[in-house]
Amino acid sequence: MNKEIKDSGVEWIGKIPENWEVISVKRLYQNLKEIIGDQENKFDRLALTLNGVIKRSKDDGEGLQPEKFETYQIVYKNELIFKLIDLENVSTSRVGYSNYTGIVSPVYIRLINDAESEYGYYYFTNMWYQEVFNVLGSGVRSNLTAKNLLNVPYLKVPKSERDFLTKKLDDTTKILNELVQQNQQSITELKKYKQSIITEVVTKGLDSNIEMNDSGIEVIGNINSNFEIIPLGYLGQLQNGISKSGDYFGTGFPFISYSDVYKNRILPKNVQGLVMSTEKEQKDYSIQEGDVLFTRTSEVIEEVGMASVCLSTIPAVTFAGFLIRFRPFVKTKLLTEYARYYFDALFIRDFFAKEMNLVTRASLSQPLLKRLPVILPSIDEQEQIISYLDNQTARIDKLIEDKTKVIEELENYKKSLIYEYVTGKREV
Repeated sequence: MNKEIKDSGVEWIGKIPENWEVISVKRLYQNLKEIIGDQENKFDRLALTLNGVIKRSKDDGEGLQPEKFETYQIVYKNELIFKLIDLENVSTSRVGYSNYTGIVSPVYIRLINDAESEYGYYYFTNMWYQEVFNVLGSGVRSNLTAKNLLNVPYLKVPKSERDFLTKKLDDTTKILNELVQQNQQSITELKKYKQSIITEVVTKGLDSNIEMNDSGIEVIGNINSNFEIIPLGYLGQLQNGISKSGDYFGTGFPFISYSDVYKNRILPKNVQGLVMSTEKEQKDYSIQEGDVLFTRTSEVIEEVGMASVCLSTIPAVTFAGFLIRFRPFVKTKLLTEYARYYFDALFIRDFFAKEMNLVTRASLSQPLLKRLPVILPSIDEQEQIISYLDNQTARIDKLIEDKTKVIEELENYKKSLIYEYVTGKREV
């Protein structure tokens, strides 16, 4: 860099060009809350997602639904909105630039400055990427208020430089986002293909000449005439997870979180979560080889009933209250490795979607999980299916792994690029 630089005095910003100035957000932005009242029908509903600010139907049935929208606030085109609640959940979007005028949840924070908001979007996005908001948050649920946000350090950049770097980031991140989306779409298709192979084999077996019978279950259809169907409740016992306040987490003994199950079909041997638990709790909420954990509740039905199988006992561990543990009886007809594949079949999702009673939050009850139909070949056939699926899915998993690495590299490059531009470390 040819221009003179100086220390910003802010850790997450570092050095900045000499002609840039560190100020507070409130020097350039306003925070206003304009409540919609009885004007609901005049505006579209908006939501901040990982894909940006999107239009959302007022009765789409996904997520938490308010009875009325009269407490919602108006956001206008080219304004910034922030979702700065539950900051410990790092996977949630925090910053959005609105290309629309509409209404958003009253918990969102709105910042107004049309001339500054395009650069501001990248600046605040960099804060999100670096998890700066998490450090600034306070309270039991780690929230950040509008007042807190207005006092955050901000960079005042000369207009010509600001406009150039914003245009450069717009063009570059558009290309990077398209590449990420292409790889994500490929991963989605590969996962569906993998599930279709699993579904085919666990219903029909490996012998194409075997006679098929109607299972009597709409979402399953015909199955191998040699297979039997047994409700999950007859194969083992169910147990909801442990419930503790936030003060108990962060230290202590291993803890299996909702995310550990949602993201993995095989439970990780080394989980990251920690909780202060007693010996009795570790006994009551233990995880042993052969156990299967199911996600129990979520704002969207697609995340409910995801299963993760334990292939190796985890000592002194407990599991989250948002999960249900299935523990097979000692003498069981269900092999652990077969369960790993079976609970990933396509019709599992269809069964829960058809049977679940949706209110404002999708929730899987023990009575419903007990009714989940389990197709059981003989033990010998289960072993043959396991061997076949191990070979078939290994190739698909390798392709998914390669594309996941490409996405990570693209995302990391985008993060570093935004940081370098918004803090003046890359020449403009």
